[in-house]
Amino acid sequence: MADDPQNTPGNGPEDKPEGAPGTATGSGRKGEAGTGPEGDQGDAVKTTETARAAAEKRATDAEAEAARLRRSNAATKGTDLDALREEVRQEFTEQLVRAELRAAAAGKLRDPADALALLDVSSLAGSGGDIDAAAVAAAVDQLVKDKPYLAVAETNPARSWGDVGAGPRDTAEPEPATPFDRLREAYGSAG
Repeated sequence: MADDPQNTPGNGPEDKPEGAPGTATGSGRKGEAGTGPEGDQGDAVKTTETARAAAEKRATDAEAEAARLRRSNAATKGTDLDALREEVRQEFTEQLVRAELRAAAAGKLRDPADALALLDVSSLAGSGGDIDAAAVAAAVDQLVKDKPYLAVAETNPARSWGDVGAGPRDTAEPEPATPFDRLREAYGSAG
């Protein structure tokens, strides 16, 4: 067989000198390295099994250590409830200040998110978690004063739309009695 690795030139027992490792005559004991076709494979299997067993033991040990550390961390964190409460209170207060900023900036800035980006939220929170609404409004007013391009453009409704001929008039003219009178009045002819 040409494809058989055992029969390739240089691999057969006839190509190895007598007494060389890997030949049946090289060693008189079976199962040792270099003794027959099963000796090399047996060593490889034993090495693989040993490596697998060592890796499984290391994995088991690592999982046990991780579980121990998780329990240790949980026990440590549980005793510091005051710090945890303070952290939650601070986060909640900052959320309230952000909401107050958005509300205060809604009518004054084109994009209320600009107030969140440009103002220091932590400085606007009062002591004990209270929000100083006057300080928030003053901060938004100062932002509009410092950066007027962020402010909502003031528009005069009469100027922006012009006179479109609708709505109440200053002088109330009597309504024409007939459609023909309306046409005469529109074209300026008396008749």
